[in-house]
Amino acid sequence: MTFLKEGDSVLLVLDSEISSDCITDFLAAIKKPLKNSEQLAIASTKDLETRIKNESSYDSIVSIFKQSCPNYKTYLDDCLKALKPKGTLVIYESFQQEKNADVRSVYDKKVSNLKLAGFKVKNHEDVDTKEIRDLLLGVYSDVDDISEVVAEKPSFEIGSSVTLNFGKEKSNVWKLDSVVDDELINEDDLLDEDDIVKPKASSLKVCGTTGKRKACKDCTCGLAEELSGKPAPDPAVKSSCGNCYLGDAFRCASCPYLGMPAFKPGEKVVLPQTQLQSE
Repeated sequence: MTFLKEGDSVLLVLDSEISSDCITDFLAAIKKPLKNSEQLAIASTKDLETRIKNESSYDSIVSIFKQSCPNYKTYLDDCLKALKPKGTLVIYESFQQEKNADVRSVYDKKVSNLKLAGFKVKNHEDVDTKEIRDLLLGVYSDVDDISEVVAEKPSFEIGSSVTLNFGKEKSNVWKLDSVVDDELINEDDLLDEDDIVKPKASSLKVCGTTGKRKACKDCTCGLAEELSGKPAPDPAVKSSCGNCYLGDAFRCASCPYLGMPAFKPGEKVVLPQTQLQSE
């Protein structure tokens, strides 16, 4: 058997309907890779509890059932406790009771129970046991009726724990006294010669409407006169209502002539010198 090694401790579990005389060749195949016969222990399903203790003591457990395991879940839990980490469990059962059922679904259910119990089920390609199955013809009438499952216990002990080291918490706060290896850039190196030339006043003149340095057509902001050097004409004050000359009683709150005496239309208002002096 490829899964057995010279120093392994093996437990062979037999159904109560199976005697050792029926599996003579099978026993010889198990003992062959072992160093001595004391490494092999044989137990029936009735006295299995006395053989399986709480501590892990077996490298492999081989089970042979005439029909099927009577209490699958309890048996798997006991085998998981009795096996050493990475130990192998092999179960032989018969498909005769499930002839009318889907054999594949029955096998998948057995595999699912092994996984739920904590075992890692091996593929048939990984374990070659065809020769061993032929040695069980004394128990089963047909090799095709034999259900064979090979599983492995995880590499850790049941109930074991491992302390997780999350490391010390790193602070993301910058320290002022921390040493900076990177060289700082000189700010003056980022400026060109054109950046430090003082601009001329004429280059800062822009149109109040377009924001450009060229005066627009019909310029009214005075940029056209300023660029040409000509003085800007005094804008003539025009009345929007036409009643400004009549006096304050006819003037609005924003009237430029508010507070001035009445005058004739087109006449320039000139205040007497006495009104310009404070008393």
